[in-house]
Amino acid sequence: MAYMALYRKWRPDDFSNLVGQEHVSRTLANAIKSGRIGHAYLFSGPRGTGKTSTAKILAKALNCEKGPTIEPCNKCAACQRINSGNSMDVFEIDAASNRGIDEIRDLRETVKFAPVNGRYKIYIIDEVHMLTTEAFNALLKTLEEPPEHVVFIMATTEAHKVPATIQSRCQRYDFKRITVDDIYGRLKKVVDDMNIQASDEALRMIAIKADGGMRDALSLLDQCIALSEQNLTMERVQQLLGLVGREWLDNLVDVLQKRDAAGALNLVGEIIRDGKDLQQVLGELGMHFRGLMIFKAAGLIDGIDYYSQKDDFIKKQASGFTQEQIIWIIKRLHEASSEVKWSPQPRIAVEAALLEICQCDSRMSSVTSNTQVNAAVDDGRIAQLEAKLAHVMGMLRNNNNVNAAASTPTGKIRTATPIKNITKQPVVRADITEDGARIWQKTVDAFKAAGKDQVLACLKNCSFMGINETQFVLGIPAGVIGGLFERLYKAKVEEVFNSVSGMNLQLICQEMTEPPKPKEIPEDIQENIPPPNDDDFGIEDLDEVEKARLDVAIDVFGDGLIHPEDIK
Repeated sequence: MAYMALYRKWRPDDFSNLVGQEHVSRTLANAIKSGRIGHAYLFSGPRGTGKTSTAKILAKALNCEKGPTIEPCNKCAACQRINSGNSMDVFEIDAASNRGIDEIRDLRETVKFAPVNGRYKIYIIDEVHMLTTEAFNALLKTLEEPPEHVVFIMATTEAHKVPATIQSRCQRYDFKRITVDDIYGRLKKVVDDMNIQASDEALRMIAIKADGGMRDALSLLDQCIALSEQNLTMERVQQLLGLVGREWLDNLVDVLQKRDAAGALNLVGEIIRDGKDLQQVLGELGMHFRGLMIFKAAGLIDGIDYYSQKDDFIKKQASGFTQEQIIWIIKRLHEASSEVKWSPQPRIAVEAALLEICQCDSRMSSVTSNTQVNAAVDDGRIAQLEAKLAHVMGMLRNNNNVNAAASTPTGKIRTATPIKNITKQPVVRADITEDGARIWQKTVDAFKAAGKDQVLACLKNCSFMGINETQFVLGIPAGVIGGLFERLYKAKVEEVFNSVSGMNLQLICQEMTEPPKPKEIPEDIQENIPPPNDDDFGIEDLDEVEKARLDVAIDVFGDGLIHPEDIK
């Protein structure tokens, strides 16, 4: 007799042998017991998780001579014909190669005929999502009202590609990935039955590489047995699967902990000489650091795979990194994995990633420094927003007094008093240096050259207060002029300042308690600002009461001020 592959030989023949899908087998068994047999089923889930096997078990359960039963005998003629694929009542259709409307039309013609030997005529449509739109439409009516003797069982790995009109007419069962422990248990049973010596760590590594698929696990075991000569060891499994192995991973993590760049490069050269795939190397290294990340976050957790490392190794290696470093390393390994796919020199991408990891202390400190700077800037912005919010809340509280004055018996409206800021903005540290003063003068000159007289008029009421590493500070008066500057001119002043300086600084507006002294305003600026005329009446020409009224209007109706020079 010809050799039969393990995944065919160990295919489950009843619901009790179905591994990792107890929720499906229990539901189907209860439906058969109660006689609630549906006319259409949709089995969805990853490859190798038992969808087609479950479909055949259900077919045997319905057509067994002792059935319908939840335990098909696998001995009667009906069960044997289904197992051998020769049943005249069970049709297995591969939708990937029979996906057109013509095949579905033929199916619609055959469903009318009664079963030949069994109780039901069963159609198993594998990879049903491959059918064309026209084929789905042709199947729709038959699927909705099939003859009483017909049962459809459709299997797919991509249920989202099955039209909703098809899914709504089926009982859907979602198959999940099989756990490493369940796969390991089945592999252990297989090698014991075959009288093959196999180490537990070798079987567990095969279970990990199967990625939740029992068929993949049995196929890998089949290959490893052929190589192992009745003695399956971890070394043989690593050799066949192209794994870098625990020893190499331990050595690499050790040199990364020591920040030994030369040692990391030597290990990369060693693994390349052994012919290992660099994509596989990065994948295993990422899985290893995943285990360290989980350990640092929550300790040793049952059911979490740590890539076959012992507890003492995990604790020792995790102690050499902080949680932030481990997370950054995993991200960097993922980036390197993407680079390897498209790089003409994959080795360079791997070596660059490992060298960066060796220098992760300096990189993490740089990231932390940048984060602190950004946090300081954000804190300043938040403080400004809180000050503005406090101002608005004060205005709302005082608004009741304004309304009361409007309804006095005399009918006279009381003039609103000027509203002052309740909370002062935080003071930003800045120094007036020669370079800073020169850059500010160039900024003012740029506005003069551009003829921006209104901006210059506003800057006349402001004071340059210095620069620091990330900001330059400008003192602005409280009230409407300061608000006008922030709303209309702040972004432009910041842009011109950075343009003439070649830097990238943020403009911080600091509220002044007193107006700037005349000596703080350059004389050439005063001389070049044209005097206002009757046609150019500015906000600075308002008296205190009028400015207070304008403040209230802006707070109530919004700050959508439009300057005449912006109107086209």
